[in-house]
Amino acid sequence: MDKHISALDEALSCLPYRLTAAVLKRAEHIRTGICEIRLRVGRELYITCGGFNIPCGVMCTAEDMDHTVRRLCGNSLYSHSETIREGYITTPGGVRAGICGRAVVDRGEIATVTDIASLNIRIPTRVRGAADAAYALLEEDSFSSGLLVYSAPGVGKTTLLRELAVKLASGEKAMRVAIVDSRCEIAAGINEAITADVLSGYPRGKGIEIAIRTLSPQYIICDEISSAQDAEAVLEAGASGVRIIASAHAGSYAELCRSEFMKNLNREAVFGTYLGLLGRDRRGKYKTEISKTVNLEEEILQATADTIK
Repeated sequence: MDKHISALDEALSCLPYRLTAAVLKRAEHIRTGICEIRLRVGRELYITCGGFNIPCGVMCTAEDMDHTVRRLCGNSLYSHSETIREGYITTPGGVRAGICGRAVVDRGEIATVTDIASLNIRIPTRVRGAADAAYALLEEDSFSSGLLVYSAPGVGKTTLLRELAVKLASGEKAMRVAIVDSRCEIAAGINEAITADVLSGYPRGKGIEIAIRTLSPQYIICDEISSAQDAEAVLEAGASGVRIIASAHAGSYAELCRSEFMKNLNREAVFGTYLGLLGRDRRGKYKTEISKTVNLEEEILQATADTIK
């Protein structure tokens, strides 16, 4: 069965019937797959396909939202309380819903989230061929260095990492790959296709540490390096001889260079190549920019100078 259809079916099964019917009716006229389903209380239901946000002609009520959240949680809000505090719910099939509501804060920490007002349900998709260019970049370096993929949100970083995991961890030349899947997204729908070790739900830094100590990986794949703590774990992996493939949020290379922890990663040459996803053309092919570590120091200094100005 097509894994995208399976994940979409799982997402639709969490919606009230009238919302599901509206999505399916709208999707009849769309050629590209549904990537996201967006619910906002008191607002029209939208789906995202091929980068376009498309209205479905039906309003989402508070009852619809409550029904959907409970179904996403398997009728057990308590069992998902930790990830809800982090702003998301992940289903067994890898469907992830971003949550927006009212945070209850206790001593500076989010204790719980109430009055959920919007959901962004993301459908994990496989786009075969999406990682071909990235794989070729690793191959050019004889698989001796890491890769950082960056883009603005929603362009396709996780989709690319998912396909790259398949290419690296399958076939006659399969490598030892560990996927630190903190939000249970990267490996969604590909577990049976690869020989990788998947650490699902682990905090990024702890997952990387465990993978190095116990799994003897040649590559570690993880998503969204976004803090100094994440960067420190990646530095330790690089120092141990393990290559890292990861992603980061940045709309351009100049934005990426302004991050202090990213400068540290560059100085240690953790990533041999930086691959920027600048968008997609009408056929869904990535528009990219590529930078090599050896050329980055001057660019980083220039980006810093531009920021000071």
